[in-house]
Amino acid sequence: MAKPSLEGLPAELLIVILSQISELDDLKSIVLSSPVCHRAYVMVRQDVLHNILRRGYGEFLDLSEAITAIRSKGLLLEHHEEEAIGLLDRWRRREEIRQYSPTLAARLYQPGDLEETINVLQLLKKLQFFYEDYTINLPRPPWIDPAQWKREVPLKMSDNEKCRFMRALCRLQMYANILGPPEMSGQWREREGQVLFDNYVTDEKHYRLFLGVLPPWEVHEMGCVWSYLMSKYNPVFEKISDGLREAMKNEPSRFFWDVLPDDECPPPAIIDTVADLRLLPTYTEVLASLGPDFLYRVLHTTSIPQRNMVIANLNTAYLSPLDGWFPTWEDRMPLTDPADRHCVRNFEQFWSTLPPIDQPNLGWRKLGLVPHSPEQELEDALNTYSDQNLEKEWPWGYALWDDVRLKKWEAPLLRDGRGDAPLLLLPAP
Repeated sequence: MAKPSLEGLPAELLIVILSQISELDDLKSIVLSSPVCHRAYVMVRQDVLHNILRRGYGEFLDLSEAITAIRSKGLLLEHHEEEAIGLLDRWRRREEIRQYSPTLAARLYQPGDLEETINVLQLLKKLQFFYEDYTINLPRPPWIDPAQWKREVPLKMSDNEKCRFMRALCRLQMYANILGPPEMSGQWREREGQVLFDNYVTDEKHYRLFLGVLPPWEVHEMGCVWSYLMSKYNPVFEKISDGLREAMKNEPSRFFWDVLPDDECPPPAIIDTVADLRLLPTYTEVLASLGPDFLYRVLHTTSIPQRNMVIANLNTAYLSPLDGWFPTWEDRMPLTDPADRHCVRNFEQFWSTLPPIDQPNLGWRKLGLVPHSPEQELEDALNTYSDQNLEKEWPWGYALWDDVRLKKWEAPLLRDGRGDAPLLLLPAP
């Protein structure tokens, strides 16, 4: 007796089966298995893809983050200020709009058509790559013994931890698209006559447009993921340096363009000789400012295009708060709506009423707050001298982890009496 196959099923039943699939790879396998399956898929593909988007990511991530990241592509603030500010305004007001106008929210915070659904899925697949890599290759917290760490990885992150990580990636992509440097081509002739990009986004206006609408701990969630993305460039720099040193081994002191043929020569940039290769790591922050999508493409292309993408994007002067160039606390306060909802008395009691994903973790509370009373508002309890201390904790992702994990790891920042900013509620005067 022949085994039943999907191809022999009625189209209606095939559509039901397709609508239950939650993995993109599984869908691709079935759709490509026969013309019958492909025809059934074409009939309902937008609904099927939206179901995969909702089941695969929507259960732990607010999909408006990824959708806004897609819609922000090409909206560099310098050239598209009105559109960029409008998009950021709709993003920051998403909860307000969902509450008062569900119909408008359904239009604003869901993919508009099949193409946008596909684009969001493709972006999230790239971000999923970084999430999976992070669970395996995140830097070892310095106080954990290497042998113990080997038993810890790969980490199984909770839904809240995964949400913090993926949400931060989406926001870093938004930030790159709107406030980051423009991506430069790696082609020789397209580079001729281009000027250096010179844009400093550390002032109060730019800060309030994006980072200022986030509560401080969510900015540091972004910082933790930013630090991880920067670390992924180190092996790329080593590979580029090794390749060019080998290509120039007979004439290491000459310019690349004097020795290498056009199809093997890197684009004209700051890196023109073998001696210049030592400068590559100093541009890590600039490259990270181009966002996770750029890094994904760098990591998934072949050697010469990879080298050209990296070197072409060094000709820029760019500073951002995530490089440590935060505005003064005086300029950051008061927080912008909706982050200002946290600026209330007894704010820790208010936090306890929020979903866990909207609360700061214990790590940020320990370092980001000073001793305070319930009568004080958040603005008065913030540790305004903590920026450098907090940034030092980014490499091991201190702001991403649930409290239970920090306690299991016995993170030093949890110890009472640590000088940075121990969490201590003082009685009201």
